[in-house]
Amino acid sequence: MSKVHYVAGTPNAYIQEPGLMKTAGEWIAKFGKRIFIVTGTKSWASVQEPFIASLDAAGIEYEVVPYRGECSYNEVKRLQALVKPEVELIVGVGAGKVIDTAKKLSNDVNKPLVAIPTLAAQCAPVTNLSVMYTDDGVYVDFPVFYRNTLLVLIDTDVIAAAPVRYLIAGIGDTIAKWYESTACSDGKPQNLPTIGGVQASKLCFDTLLADSEDAIRDAKAGRSSEALQKVVDAVILFSGLVGGLGEDNCRSAAAHAVHNGLTTLPESHHAYHGEKVAYGIITQLVLENRPAEEIRELLDFYKQIGLPSKLRELGITEPLTDGQLQEIARVSLSPDGTMGNMPFPVTAGVLIEAIHKVEQL
Repeated sequence: MSKVHYVAGTPNAYIQEPGLMKTAGEWIAKFGKRIFIVTGTKSWASVQEPFIASLDAAGIEYEVVPYRGECSYNEVKRLQALVKPEVELIVGVGAGKVIDTAKKLSNDVNKPLVAIPTLAAQCAPVTNLSVMYTDDGVYVDFPVFYRNTLLVLIDTDVIAAAPVRYLIAGIGDTIAKWYESTACSDGKPQNLPTIGGVQASKLCFDTLLADSEDAIRDAKAGRSSEALQKVVDAVILFSGLVGGLGEDNCRSAAAHAVHNGLTTLPESHHAYHGEKVAYGIITQLVLENRPAEEIRELLDFYKQIGLPSKLRELGITEPLTDGQLQEIARVSLSPDGTMGNMPFPVTAGVLIEAIHKVEQL
């Protein structure tokens, strides 16, 4: 690890159960009675009625402020100016970018964070970092915090009611943890936090291979089933514990770096985070010269659950120009990104060649 031996990036408390929004106020009131809520329009609509009723019942004062669609430094600065001194907690209600925005805000104003994910699309509620973008949605960097999320509240009825595409994207994002943590930890000191992070990623991987199909079927039917609850825990909790335990030895690697590069293409902005990461996983496996059979097995899993494996499936339908490929490579290889966590150097030419190979699979 870098300058410290171990900093656990884990929430103080994690509660997951059906119907939790009806009692969310009771949990929040244990930590504060004045809250500042950051949310998105659709996210808020999915929880508003039971959540507000629970806040009122618990005697909690709240202010609801919509975020403007991107987790950017400008957006966090705008929200920071709206937080009154008497606010005790920052509450993020929504998907990954909402949660990351609230997380950065909570660290900037030095107030604890309550994360209420409305989708199982990534591990943002649990991780101690925020992925930052420009106001136009292009990746910038990911500041790491030493303040962890205070409270994570997950209502699996809300997750089950969400469009299933988000869940599938979350599975893609989480599958990456296994491939990236093993790459990142290669050649690093194998202390217990590192081993624990890698083992958490393997547990995620095995759970998703076993339960994703059932979870997706149940989510399509709006059922908060045991399979769905397992997948939610894999996508949000245990996925977050990979870096939470392993820290710098179990960070993201090429799969997320390729995601970051793809954000330079406006056409990709309609694809979800985990969908672009899923494409990045295949690119990473090509970079690692993994056996063709291993790649084929993963592609079969993608096809089974509906994950993209080609640029056209991400909305990028025209052949990429040399300039576009160079820009993807530039951002993917950014010193502030995650490609440096690969156990071997990756150049722009090697990465572009790997993308061409992925398109030919």
